[in-house]
Amino acid sequence: MLFKLTKTFWLIALGLFFILIWILIFFVQNKQTPVLETLENIQKDESVVQIEEVPLIKIDVSLKQGEEAQLPIALVLDNFSESWPTAGVNFASIVYEMPVEADITRFLMIFNQEALPDKIGPIRSARPYFAELAEEYSGLFVHAGGSPDFLQKVKDREYQIYNLDEISGDGKYFWRDNQKDKPHNIYISKELITQVIENKNLTNELKSDFIPWPYNQMDLIDVQVNNLIVKIDYREPVIWQFDKEKQAYLRYQNGKEFVDEKGRQVQTPNLIIQKTKIKVLDTIGRREITTLGQGEALIFQKGVLIQGTWQKLEKNKRTIYYNSQGKEIEFLPGSIWIEIVSNNHQILY
Repeated sequence: MLFKLTKTFWLIALGLFFILIWILIFFVQNKQTPVLETLENIQKDESVVQIEEVPLIKIDVSLKQGEEAQLPIALVLDNFSESWPTAGVNFASIVYEMPVEADITRFLMIFNQEALPDKIGPIRSARPYFAELAEEYSGLFVHAGGSPDFLQKVKDREYQIYNLDEISGDGKYFWRDNQKDKPHNIYISKELITQVIENKNLTNELKSDFIPWPYNQMDLIDVQVNNLIVKIDYREPVIWQFDKEKQAYLRYQNGKEFVDEKGRQVQTPNLIIQKTKIKVLDTIGRREITTLGQGEALIFQKGVLIQGTWQKLEKNKRTIYYNSQGKEIEFLPGSIWIEIVSNNHQILY
């Protein structure tokens, strides 16, 4: 009897052990990286190059009499840690960061045609919400394939954009970097984009009524600087730290400086957190991100938080950002980074 009880006990114990191991494996595989500790605990890389001056870069594609306007270029770029470093990021006028499957993020980068760098990438596949934002500029939309929903909408001509897809007959305008693993190795260049525009006779007639966001060199000296660090709990967490000397926010991700291919740390004087509805659509983890409507926005400039809202009431129109008094936000000279998050993302500042 004692033998039977002992055998039964060990069988139950062994079963519970395997169940515990399965639970631990499940949580480890599905656990998101927590929000990073303070920057004092992050090991700095002395080889990182700091950009000394924030360049004046902005989008202006309005038609001007007697002058040939430039076509805005929107590209979908990888931001999975295995794809780093990112090429061309410091030349973008506007960067949107949005989650895709597994809450890994990708970038939608908007460039002025004349400011395109020699190498941009890695280029990745698109989702509908990337095209919906690119449509605000109605320029050339560059990507490498996309979700079934997005590809069907392109086929149905739902977007007011020029489409350039690497996984199509336009693959000749892209190349793969053999030093990096697939699918994180597709790139494009200023020269090849120029060839696309010339060969396809593309013009900016799609958006002759484009209204650029207002820029202004604001003086906030008398305002107390109180928002030095902004943390966003994506799966691979992002930190923006305000640098008083540069008057810009420096980017960190996964506990280290976020740099471009030349080792230069990414920075911006204008940081926006745009909160909206994000819904997981299927078992693959594809997202539906609401870009039409209105919601809360947090705007960070010169170490100061501006509580505001975003509003986009019509398809093809621009998203406009307002402060709490209803006045449109004016941006500082330099790039604009827009972090698009859900209410489930943890934002600390």
